[in-house]
Amino acid sequence: MVIIMSAKYWFIWDAEKDRFVRSKRPRLNPELARALQRQLIIRIAKTDDLRSFLIFVVKLIKTEPDIWFPEELDLDKIRMNINRWRPSEYPSDYMIIAEFNNKIICFLHLSICYKLFDGGPFAWVEDLFVLKDFRGYKIGTRLIEFAKKLAKERECRVLRLIVGLDNLAGLRFYKQCGFKISKIGLATIKLG
Repeated sequence: MVIIMSAKYWFIWDAEKDRFVRSKRPRLNPELARALQRQLIIRIAKTDDLRSFLIFVVKLIKTEPDIWFPEELDLDKIRMNINRWRPSEYPSDYMIIAEFNNKIICFLHLSICYKLFDGGPFAWVEDLFVLKDFRGYKIGTRLIEFAKKLAKERECRVLRLIVGLDNLAGLRFYKQCGFKISKIGLATIKLG
């Protein structure tokens, strides 16, 4: 089961029911909350982070196998894709990470695109993952804020993402971050 945080409740993915179900919210660890306030580092990933990133992805897959499509669980393919990634080859893509105790605990992929009909550059959040043990501490929110700032620096007027309409936790989270969500799951926030 996958635990995901929303405003008032926690939702877990129930694989047998094939949907999110509301669950009792676990208590947050006050010591961890204080440590995260002091020691959490949010930054853009570099090539040197590939090994740490692979460890992060493997932990995600092992602790939450229900959220992945079967073709996404091929560790050899994941390892090859991670090792092949070079920031210099994808200058409009940013892998934003949150580190705690020299380990990646959260990841956001931000892509900057250019749209002729929409007035120029805009940004897409492609992925956002927080390790299960670190949910509820506003780390995902901090990565969204970092992504918004980076997108504004790149002169983007809009930040977008796709969220499943059955992903109750995701819908609440993105609404809390200021996104407006359309009937098809497109979430948009104006940047300025």
